[in-house]
Amino acid sequence: MTLKSKSNPPLHKEYQEPLELDRLTARLCDIEIMSGRGGFQLDQQLTIPHAFIILLNGEGVLKRDAAACPMRADTVYVCPPESTFGFEGGTNGEISIAVIRFYLYQESSRSRKRLDAVDPAGLLPYNDGIMIAPAGRLNALCRSMKEHSCSSDRLVQWRAQLDYQELLYETLAAARRQPAEDTRHSLERAKRYMEEHSSEELTIERLAGIAELSPKYFVDLFKKTYGVSALDHLTHLRINKAKQLMLRSGLLLRDIAHEVGYEDEFYFSRKFRKTVGMSPTAFIKKRRHRIAVYGSASLIGYLMPLGVIPYAAPLHPKWSGYYFDQLGADIPVHLDAYRQNHNKASNLDKLAAVEPELIICPPGLDQWEKERLAGMEASVYEMPDDHAGWRRKLLAVAELLGEGAEAERWVAAYERNAELARKHIEAGEKPATVLTLRLLKNQFFVHCSRSMSDVLYDGLGLRSPLASCEQAPFDHPITLAQLDEVSADHILLLICKESETLEGWSKLQQSPQWLSLRAVRENRLQLIASEPWREYSPIALERMLDIARDLFSGNRP
Repeated sequence: MTLKSKSNPPLHKEYQEPLELDRLTARLCDIEIMSGRGGFQLDQQLTIPHAFIILLNGEGVLKRDAAACPMRADTVYVCPPESTFGFEGGTNGEISIAVIRFYLYQESSRSRKRLDAVDPAGLLPYNDGIMIAPAGRLNALCRSMKEHSCSSDRLVQWRAQLDYQELLYETLAAARRQPAEDTRHSLERAKRYMEEHSSEELTIERLAGIAELSPKYFVDLFKKTYGVSALDHLTHLRINKAKQLMLRSGLLLRDIAHEVGYEDEFYFSRKFRKTVGMSPTAFIKKRRHRIAVYGSASLIGYLMPLGVIPYAAPLHPKWSGYYFDQLGADIPVHLDAYRQNHNKASNLDKLAAVEPELIICPPGLDQWEKERLAGMEASVYEMPDDHAGWRRKLLAVAELLGEGAEAERWVAAYERNAELARKHIEAGEKPATVLTLRLLKNQFFVHCSRSMSDVLYDGLGLRSPLASCEQAPFDHPITLAQLDEVSADHILLLICKESETLEGWSKLQQSPQWLSLRAVRENRLQLIASEPWREYSPIALERMLDIARDLFSGNRP
């Protein structure tokens, strides 16, 4: 029997036959169990197949794309294909989570010899968790599946597939009978209602009634669950909607106030100033010019120091997570930033539709992209390449936008912060040494990006223990045996967030070869995230400076 699909593996199809349970075939791809102490985090990563995320021990928050929810024990959380997820653990105790990746296929109605990849959105709810009873059953299934999948016996490995089939069956059965009165679902129902009806008059009594909870219990539970009060969340929704209307429509301010749910224009203005930090008029004036960023989200890192927020830019919870969190609500048009501008043609179509006045793009675009941009009724500014250095690049774009004084102030503030950080971490007569590594697939590299070099070596005055590491950027393969011979005060390791690397890293951490490394035994090795350490922009360097200061002064997060 063949697996028929558009790609490997295909999970998004233009047409899908109705799902029929008796024609489904499931296949476990892999299972990872990751553990840590309080504060354990899992950076946002991409899943190509479907994934189940399960909290085995402790507490924490699951972030799927832009949505976050506290995780419960004995609960399966579903991540759709080609989406991103991350995890942030609580502050106390041992924390463990399981990540189970799998494929689902359905026997084709046209040929029993063909299986088509399917999306089970109608069977598995993506938004809510699915509780599995009795307590502890889900934990036991996950650990059994992991144990069997790691066996060297092929027959026992196959048993892991049966464990997964059992888990899938119990999950589907639980999803079918999950009670409507579940408290978490009640809160989600009220929260969704707020998002869909934010312009209406909403009271605590009305929202509590939708959640089928008492008003006092609703208020307490909403704040505990989401970290913000229900009324503050409503204000956030209304102000964000107002921002969009200010930038996308020609409505008068009083009409915008009415549109988002405020009868009194002056009360709305006070709310806006308190939430945003400036008046609606100042917000509109500052955003008057339509500036668009194309090709790289890192260019936003050159606009933020100038107080400039683009009208359109690439944004994604994983590929540009910081800018998505900071400015997602303030940038009206989100270009697709999947895998860093993967969908170029659709982004250019969207950019042409918004008619920007100025388009800022990175160097090195394909010729056809340049021709499309040139055909738009907008000025196009191509940023200098990284060899110019971030300071010259920032000053150049600042001159273009008439914000030269603001750029000079920002650079001066950065230099002061770097000097303070350098004094904060200085100890002894000689500068500390730091080695930066990258793991890709099963290969370690002595790795240094231009941003790492600017922060660690130029900004903080640290030194590399290897003479060959004078010029960045570079990538040099290194074995574990060679690494064990390197004498460095600090080693920073960046793990590439792709499935094969993460799976290999999970196994390597438990191996005697890794645990016997001097740097590991002496706690001189620290993990760093791809974001911001692989980005070259003023904002990324500012964030790296803060992280490095904490790492090297002993204030490790």
